[in-house]
Amino acid sequence: MELTPTTIVGVPDLMHAVRREARRITADHKGDYVAEHEAILARLSAADLITDEEAQTLLGLYKTGYKAGEPKGNPQRAYFETREVYSRMLAGKKTSPVALVIASVAVGSFDVNEGPDGSTTVKIARVSFGSSLAGIGAGIGSLLGGPAGGVLGGAIGGLIGGIVDDKKGQK
Repeated sequence: MELTPTTIVGVPDLMHAVRREARRITADHKGDYVAEHEAILARLSAADLITDEEAQTLLGLYKTGYKAGEPKGNPQRAYFETREVYSRMLAGKKTSPVALVIASVAVGSFDVNEGPDGSTTVKIARVSFGSSLAGIGAGIGSLLGGPAGGVLGGAIGGLIGGIVDDKKGQK
């Protein structure tokens, strides 16, 4: 009987790794959120978890959400644009699962509800951390479990980012 070494990583280890990587990226880009996100996507692309084209599409989604959170931004219009891009990605034949998770987090960053008068209201955090943490989570998850780990890590990172967004307030 031959034993194969197995890597076991606990939740505290993953939490520490995500926090450390988030701090490093933030320090490297000195508060430029778009540049931070671009660096995260470049890392995922270099690891062949997403294509360069997907990285550009995801960066576009991030910019759309970022602009929507600005004081003169239009969250409702941005939500529908983001949802349209995500729908095209879902219908694509070769879209990577990691790209789909990050795009789904971009859609999920918007809070869509019925307003008091029955109309649709859409809000988004001033600076959404969902997509960034999804990207970081995907990168770390892929180190542990390849593309499947990347998908799971991306989903978990996106959920954590959504919680952060909710605590920071929305426009």
